[in-house]
Amino acid sequence: VLDVCLTLHAEHTINASTFSARVTASTLTDPYAVVASAVGTLAGPLHGGANEEVIEMLEEIGSVENVRPYIENCLKTNSKIMGFGHRVYKVKDPRAIILQNLAEQLFEKFGRDNYYDIAVELERVVEEKLAYKGIYANVDFYSGLVYRKLGIPTDLFTPIFAISRVAGWLAHWKEQLGENRIYRPTQIYTGTHNAPYIPIAER
Repeated sequence: VLDVCLTLHAEHTINASTFSARVTASTLTDPYAVVASAVGTLAGPLHGGANEEVIEMLEEIGSVENVRPYIENCLKTNSKIMGFGHRVYKVKDPRAIILQNLAEQLFEKFGRDNYYDIAVELERVVEEKLAYKGIYANVDFYSGLVYRKLGIPTDLFTPIFAISRVAGWLAHWKEQLGENRIYRPTQIYTGTHNAPYIPIAER
């Protein structure tokens, strides 16, 4: 099951951590720094840390009965629902489908828990409310449930994600070196011009 998870979490388009890796690689630094920069980006809760946030969300909801009011409150307050939506996919993430099947197999063999029942109801309600916007479960929604059932501590979810991506990050590093130009975006400054200097003592 873990091997399948590692394959599913392998390199996947120019996501935030891969972009960080390529930007860093373009400076011609060493591959350790490239991986470190990618790990730093992956660690954020909106990227690699999202499956930890999903588990916390399921804990907060607490029961199947609380799912609908929780979702309705999120929609009312415009709060993010972790584990849903994807920059590319406007259908259910194909990786989420495989992970859900793995979760079902694990629960069938080793016993169900309340988290899975809450997750299934959560996905049903979110689809009911947000499918018209193309918002469906992504890879993070079921991966935490699978890792949890495998006995993996929550704080190791993101390191496992990183392990699965290192080969991809390094492939991007090597490709970047092939025809390298440093990443140097431009920006348009829209702030104040010709502001007078104010001595520090007077600020």
